[in-house]
Amino acid sequence: MTRSDLPHINCPECGAENNTFANVCWICRRPLYEGDELVEAEMVSPIGSPRQDRVGRIFGVWAFIFLALGAFVVGLGVYVDEPGILLPYLIIVTPLCIGIGVLILKGNQSDNPWLRGIAMCFSALIVSAGAMVLLGIASIIALIAFCFMVLAASGGF
Repeated sequence: MTRSDLPHINCPECGAENNTFANVCWICRRPLYEGDELVEAEMVSPIGSPRQDRVGRIFGVWAFIFLALGAFVVGLGVYVDEPGILLPYLIIVTPLCIGIGVLILKGNQSDNPWLRGIAMCFSALIVSAGAMVLLGIASIIALIAFCFMVLAASGGF
């Protein structure tokens, strides 16, 4: 956009050309507009992006799946190690999982931006942790397979 494309206003004192969005003259610094300018505007509510809602729902579902699977695996470990502690574990973990699940699944569809942000943070954190655990499990399986291949190639079996 060149200078000639922009609308101009002339300064009433020195006659210099100024952009219409300037408040004062660029040469003499005299105010270009006298008095207060009132603008009537109507309030418009922000329109939510359907893509963000879709991504939020997908994150929420995967986060809840990872959370439930993680709690189940830890519960199995607690049961195998010490069966008597399983009941207190369930009493403590089940309400927390249900609460976080509701926050994640319903918070992503909330009108409150703070609740939606917290739900997205929880979702992203749980999905990231679940992905890291899956990556670790895949790495361990790959390492075991590699060790078996090396042993088989060297005639160790």
